[in-house]
Amino acid sequence: MKPRMLRTIGIFGLLLWLISALAFGQSTLSIPGLPGTLNWQNTPRTWNINGKNVLTISSNAKADWFVDPFDGTVAKSAPILLFTPGSDYVLSARVTVTFATKWDAGALMVLGDDHHWAKLSFELSADSKPTLVTVVTRGFSDDCNSMHLPGDSVYLRIAKSGNTYVFYFSTDGQSWEILRTFSLDTELPVRVGFESQSPAGPGAVAKFSVITYDPRRIENIYK
Repeated sequence: MKPRMLRTIGIFGLLLWLISALAFGQSTLSIPGLPGTLNWQNTPRTWNINGKNVLTISSNAKADWFVDPFDGTVAKSAPILLFTPGSDYVLSARVTVTFATKWDAGALMVLGDDHHWAKLSFELSADSKPTLVTVVTRGFSDDCNSMHLPGDSVYLRIAKSGNTYVFYFSTDGQSWEILRTFSLDTELPVRVGFESQSPAGPGAVAKFSVITYDPRRIENIYK
């Protein structure tokens, strides 16, 4: 075999190894404290997990996750980093969003399939106010806009107890208030994770810090 051919085979083999290594690294993405591995539902423009376990997700232009209740149009392009939780759990994170365009947001998500999911979102409203928004989708999406908050950060929390989910928020990470309680009405396996979206803009950057996961059932949702 000629030396040039050997070099070509060697380079080709190295490329295959690098591709496999990158694929393996993607499939075994993890964050300390979260169970199992994490996987992307849609690849973001960029992402990073730094040494302090701060997850940063930059979405692409017009990225969204919504089922239009008027005409049934399904938007499912927003990047979501997901993991499989236990049967009961409490997931919390501080969400910071670089707001630029209406509906830019960072969110905590629970996802069964395209028509069974919910998100707890910190979102820029159409009148340019950072707003707490919840969306529950059982076939079609609703869209519940709650209170406006100053600044670009808030603490968000999902608690699951049996078939019931509770969405919370906090301004200090200590005192929590309920935004919504609901069920997805599905037997599908449900994953949970972190989303960045920019339905009307060129992309948004959402950071998730102080990420905690507690595999327990809440006994009193008001505590």
